[in-house]
Amino acid sequence: MLDGSNGRCYIETKSVTLVVDGVGLFPDAPTERGAKHMRSLDQAVAEGHRAAVVFVVQRSDAVAFAPHETADPNFCSALRHSLSCGVEVFAYNCRVSEQSIELDSPLPVRL
Repeated sequence: MLDGSNGRCYIETKSVTLVVDGVGLFPDAPTERGAKHMRSLDQAVAEGHRAAVVFVVQRSDAVAFAPHETADPNFCSALRHSLSCGVEVFAYNCRVSEQSIELDSPLPVRL
């Protein structure tokens, strides 16, 4: 959660390690916990706060991000519902080396 001049913003980050054909996919396995986190963000928006989920693709070969329908359709449904509630969705790729992982560029989100 961040507090700023425009009020509170609740932020959930998700680590993405699976990339298929240039698309970072989350989750890579079923995650009821992930769907629960999305519902928490929905509640924050309903209470008048700003909320966002940030998918951090920890690879440099991703050119886009999408929810992984095959791995967990329930999470994907929760993510789309959150978007319709007003939760903001962001994705970024990373520059990865043996010494560091650095946030790089925003990625298009394919919902």
